Amino acid sequence: MAYAIITGGGKIGYYLARSLINNDYEVLILEKEPGTYRLLASDLGDVVMQGDGCDPLVLKNAGIRRADLVVAATGDDSDNLITCQIAAHVFGRTRIVARVNNPDNEELFETLGIKERVNGTSAILNLVGQKVGRSNVLLLGDIARSNIEAMEVIVGEDSPFAGARLGEVKFPKNTLVISVLRNGDATVPTADTVFEVGDVLVMLIPRELEAALREFIV
Repeated sequence: MAYAIITGGGKIGYYLARSLINNDYEVLILEKEPGTYRLLASDLGDVVMQGDGCDPLVLKNAGIRRADLVVAATGDDSDNLITCQIAAHVFGRTRIVARVNNPDNEELFETLGIKERVNGTSAILNLVGQKVGRSNVLLLGDIARSNIEAMEVIVGEDSPFAGARLGEVKFPKNTLVISVLRNGDATVPTADTVFEVGDVLVMLIPRELEAALREFIV
């Protein structure tokens, strides 16, 4: 079983952890704020550990030497950068993904060798640019230096998803539904989730299959 460490227990860290757990990962969230830690622990239990992801000793105690994936997902770019540098240069981890909150910091992350990055601001700007002539399939953004894209899919009345169970839908290969937004609430879907008209799905898909997904949905 692959092991992932996520630093930062905000919404991104929380939903990412839930998605990875549903995909058979062993997951540990590191959260340094006591109040946030207690809330997460009451929901997720032992997969949450209180500690600062910028502290090498904390990362060591979290088992980073055996981690297959390290995701720095806090709201502070300096903390994320430090975590990535420690993971790479102290513990020799190679699969590291960083959240970049300020687009102006992209170049710094690139210069320091953090190749896999997610920039939420850029994704939102990309989405805003696509709202003119809005379709049921929108590109939210991609993970830098990877072939994975995040897509938003709106379930319309004529959608092949409407009324279908997730486990029954024949998606293009390697497509993953990571979240379903319904009536303002986001949930992590299971194979038994039944899609309803108006649902907004967030999906991860290899870039080369984007056209196939659009064709499948239309």
